[in-house]
Amino acid sequence: MADDNIFSRLQLLIDPQAQLLICVQEQCGFALSSKPSQVNEHLRKRHSIPIDDRRRAVRLLKNRDLPLLDPANALLRQNESPYDPNLPLFDGFTCKFCDLLTISSQVIARHVSAEHERRRLELHVKPKAMYEPLHPYCPSHFQ
Repeated sequence: MADDNIFSRLQLLIDPQAQLLICVQEQCGFALSSKPSQVNEHLRKRHSIPIDDRRRAVRLLKNRDLPLLDPANALLRQNESPYDPNLPLFDGFTCKFCDLLTISSQVIARHVSAEHERRRLELHVKPKAMYEPLHPYCPSHFQ
């Protein structure tokens, strides 16, 4: 099979807007590191992809004119962005007193105690009253 089809065959997608490589296999659905060696390891360990296919994919990544971003350095998607079927949706939390959004209950709890403890004490409320759960809304799920 030609090299130009290797990404689709391996269920890898290059998001041209975000400049990220996304593994769209059902059990993944997340952006991969931009380092070819880490892409190779992901394909080998998570999906048991044969070495020839991994080499083709890595060669294409190395020869790209515009290098891909590392997910840690990528821009966050804007709130209210259209649903991307290649990425999973997560429930999360939003702070009632600032614009923090997170999927981690630990992060939101630490945030509230570090940033809004004085306010919480003034209000005489428990920490959980300082944030609320966020459930993603995806219209395509309701059609």
